[in-house]
Amino acid sequence: MWLLIAFLLLLAATVAILAPFFRAATSAAPDVDVDPTLLALYNRRDQLYQAIREAKFDLDTGKLSPEDYERHVANLKRQAASVLKAIDRRQAALATAELDAQVEEMVRQERKSRPAFSAQPAMATLSASAGATGTSAARYCPQCGARVQAKDRFCPACGARLL
Repeated sequence: MWLLIAFLLLLAATVAILAPFFRAATSAAPDVDVDPTLLALYNRRDQLYQAIREAKFDLDTGKLSPEDYERHVANLKRQAASVLKAIDRRQAALATAELDAQVEEMVRQERKSRPAFSAQPAMATLSASAGATGTSAARYCPQCGARVQAKDRFCPACGARLL
């Protein structure tokens, strides 16, 4: 009997340990079409950054002389700058009116799903005695409760409009 229980526990532990290896791989990233040219540029940028870090390590360990390091890193930085410019150009080329319309629609949907801001005034007094002594009333944001100045039209913490 004990042997059967030990076998079942061992089987359960084995299944629990090995189950993640047999599940279908799920991606946490959304299903987005990535431009292969842009992806290649990002990879090249990362390679250049890594090469700069490695050159610094080589300098620190004495594999490169300071003159060789400066020359090598200057060349890598020029290449990285050109890759970053290419990334900017490619991103600008991909930012079309259709993409802008999709983003605006997503923003509209998000705004519809959130409750509207409260229409109540954003004034709150600290106490009745504060008003009686002639001190000004403290103001708080109706959205997040942060303290705001009398001259503020928008909350500096959350950006809500103050009435």
